[in-house]
Amino acid sequence: MTETPAPQPPPPPPQLPELRQELKLESGAVGADGAPTWLIVDTVQHRYVQIDETSYQLLLLWRGGATYSDLRRDAARDSGHAVTEDDIAGFVRFLGDNSLTVEPAAGGWRHFSGLADRAQHGWLMWMVHNYLYIKLPLVRPEAFLQRALPIVAPLYTRVFAALVAFTGFSGLYLVSRQWDAFFATFQHFFSWQGAATYAVALILVKSAHELGHAFTAVRFGCRVPSMGVCFLVMFPVLYTDVTDAWRLRDRRQRLMIGGAGVAVELVLACAATFLWAFLPEGILKSLAFSIATVGWILSLAINLNPLMRFDGYYLFADALGVDNLQSRAFAFGQWRMREILFGLGRPPPERLPGRTVRVLTGYAWAVWVYRLIVFTGIAVLVYHMAFKLLGIVLFLIEIIYFVLRPVAGEVQRWWTEADAIAATRRSRMTAAVASLLLLLALVPWSKQVYIPAVLEASELARVYPQRAGLVAEVRVKAGDSVQAGDVLVVLRSAETEHQIAVTHKKIAVIKMRLARRSADAEDRANSLTMEQELDALNSELAGLVREMQDLTIVAPGAGIVAEWNTSIQPGRPVSRSEFVALIRGGAALVARGYIAEQDVARLSLGKAGSFIADYPGLSPVSVRLQDVAKAGATHIDIPELASQYGGPVAVRPQTVGAERRRLAPVEAQYLATLTADAGTESPGYAVRGVVALPGEGRSLAGRAWRQVAAVIVRESGF
Repeated sequence: MTETPAPQPPPPPPQLPELRQELKLESGAVGADGAPTWLIVDTVQHRYVQIDETSYQLLLLWRGGATYSDLRRDAARDSGHAVTEDDIAGFVRFLGDNSLTVEPAAGGWRHFSGLADRAQHGWLMWMVHNYLYIKLPLVRPEAFLQRALPIVAPLYTRVFAALVAFTGFSGLYLVSRQWDAFFATFQHFFSWQGAATYAVALILVKSAHELGHAFTAVRFGCRVPSMGVCFLVMFPVLYTDVTDAWRLRDRRQRLMIGGAGVAVELVLACAATFLWAFLPEGILKSLAFSIATVGWILSLAINLNPLMRFDGYYLFADALGVDNLQSRAFAFGQWRMREILFGLGRPPPERLPGRTVRVLTGYAWAVWVYRLIVFTGIAVLVYHMAFKLLGIVLFLIEIIYFVLRPVAGEVQRWWTEADAIAATRRSRMTAAVASLLLLLALVPWSKQVYIPAVLEASELARVYPQRAGLVAEVRVKAGDSVQAGDVLVVLRSAETEHQIAVTHKKIAVIKMRLARRSADAEDRANSLTMEQELDALNSELAGLVREMQDLTIVAPGAGIVAEWNTSIQPGRPVSRSEFVALIRGGAALVARGYIAEQDVARLSLGKAGSFIADYPGLSPVSVRLQDVAKAGATHIDIPELASQYGGPVAVRPQTVGAERRRLAPVEAQYLATLTADAGTESPGYAVRGVVALPGEGRSLAGRAWRQVAAVIVRESGF
């Protein structure tokens, strides 16, 4: 006979933990929904935890050691708030996670030990978390700020604000009268001296910026426990701890604290702009220019940007009346995204007015896009700043931890809710759209290769002077028909003409001496030498005559003057490298253009296609691929196709030698030659357009992979 085990006693009801005695409760600013908020002031950790009205009422009724049901009953009886034991359990976890209890109700000291262990990282994870942002407090400025506050008090008056506005507008007006000189000053700062001046200006402006925050906070009764420097991607930036501003109930005062730094920078910018117009050239004028540009540009472009956690972020949060802006906005952004994609029908994270919800959602999405761009840019920056191995490691850390990790976290959330997501009609529509997009990316739909090209005569001759000279006569113009040897331009060279005249005189003297050598013993003795000198002078004269002939620019062949350099005018000097004319001859037409590197392998010689002109009214011309260069072009020799002249091929100017400039392609380009069908009528001038050729199909995903693979191969050095 088996014995029946004794029934186990029921577990004891959960109890409320003790709250820390040094905590304080203060009223906070009104929330975005108009409801009051409260602050739990942690004086030991100098932190402020915001709670709502319900949480505040629970804390007023809180008794350590009481059960959850006791608190639920007291809340319903005394404050009229209907809460469940699950709500209370969640609030207890919230207090424990923020270290606001003496010891959590469950887990005891092990709970805090676990929090401490999770906060500890190895050196590698410490670098991952902190190489972007390291904070070093340097001074405790509270006593200094209190003593100096009466001195700076006049700066907060309306009279001072009016004076600053007058100075700023006057300075901008004076600068507008000398805008060329002001803008040209930028070039001076692309040097070590200019960089040093800007560094000094940056330190002065940013120090004043932080003092503006500090003095304004102290003026409203807030503590400023520390000021120091933090490193953003190893770049030093000053900071001021004005966390105590959370205690202010008046959001206008918080706005003034947040905007004080920008206001100080604009005050300095106004004063420096005004002084720049009067200061003499020298270090003071350069410093005024630096302070003005730093104040105007950094204040407007960086500090007021709400997408970065600088002053603009806190100003935007206080203007909306939404504390903890980013975390709350991200919750709305994720909720709205899930509803759009899956239609789960879940309530928003919190109840706020519809306009505020839309603003927070749009703000969250804007921050995500902005962070994607910024973190990718930082990844590229740290890659190029460090040596290759360290650069690759930092690049991967940046991309994996700050770009891919948040995406993976959201996808993981979808996976945990897979059953609920799969049950909705919206999810099936989203899956269908995603499958269609994936199909579009993987299937090689496009089989056309487009080549920017110029259609022109097969025989082209670009005419350049053989000698530098002064234009004496111009005999043709654009559109004229010429034959081989026809004179286009006659140049003169005063130096060559002078040398010919001198040589003629020397020859005449030698001939005269040779003619009378029978009467002069010395000439008779030197007759052999004079004959040799005469031969040399005749050779020199022949060379000079050839030089004079080279000064006449003639047509190299028959054709039409398709292009003419209109700056070739009588009396103007012309160098040997200056283009004069383009002679177009022959009846056949060819199209010459450039194939992008990723498209070269998709084409084969003999492919037939069409040349489509950029100009309306010209019919497509049938062409056939005749030749593709074996190596990429070092420069673009068809100016019509270069981006600098409105063409589709991206180029950057390069200087070769002392004066010669050429247009180098930004990406590898291969010169292609295509022949037009026989009998195609010539338009009589070069026509820019695009050639469409059938090629090997390639998907968007394949193109992207080839681009990534090319970068990997290039950067790895293989």
